Amino acid sequence: MKWGGSEMAGEAAIYRDLVHPLQIKAPQIYAFMQLKDSGVMIMEDAGRVNVEEQPEPAHFLEAARELARLRMRAAANLEKVLPKQVIDTYTVSEEAFLALLDDLLQSNWLSGSEILLHLKAALPHQLERLYRMVPVSIVHHDYHAKNLLVQDNGIMPIDWSIAYLSPHLGDLHCLITEAHAWSHTPREDILAAYMEVSEVQLEDLNWQLQVGGLCWLIKTLRWLVYGGTDIIPGSDEWIPDLLQDAEHLYQELTIAS
Repeated sequence: MKWGGSEMAGEAAIYRDLVHPLQIKAPQIYAFMQLKDSGVMIMEDAGRVNVEEQPEPAHFLEAARELARLRMRAAANLEKVLPKQVIDTYTVSEEAFLALLDDLLQSNWLSGSEILLHLKAALPHQLERLYRMVPVSIVHHDYHAKNLLVQDNGIMPIDWSIAYLSPHLGDLHCLITEAHAWSHTPREDILAAYMEVSEVQLEDLNWQLQVGGLCWLIKTLRWLVYGGTDIIPGSDEWIPDLLQDAEHLYQELTIAS
């Protein structure tokens, strides 16, 4: 049984509306009750050990393959099985990411941030290209080791409470960061595992990773500076590191361009 409050209250709806219709490997939901500001789910016990508890390189590599599989499956099924109203409800558009960036620049925390100002100038073109060239898929947005269950037949992502639809590849950015932190698995190995399943070539994958990482950082920073630091004590200390990550991705994107 799982209880969720605030933004986590809609997790059952995400399983119902997105995860299960798109045929993504995930726990089954047997019953749920949705209240105004909270929700309770009775769900499958899909495993007791996650990749954070068993941070072996092989598990991170399989998580990369599973990410490629679920993204391809979601992109292929999206318009076939999801009503337009559901797609519209859960899609985060390129304009929405730019609006989040504007919010950051107007916040008390990050007003006048040099890197965010650089992104304001550079990101519109990159997002336009991303949304034009890459199919919309599902974004977990918390594709971290703690949310990846180890099973006999592979890896099962759990905790889809903040998932949405977008073409960006921020989940792979998260996984690369986690793999390095927990097991020192090289970035190149994660990319190679992802490409074993996906149809994307390395040059294009690197570009998608840069833009996707920036999308993930913008959305995460927006959540932190507009309330997240109050929810998670000490999370304000994450902000400088996230900005540094944004700086690195921006530099990579600039060099590649």
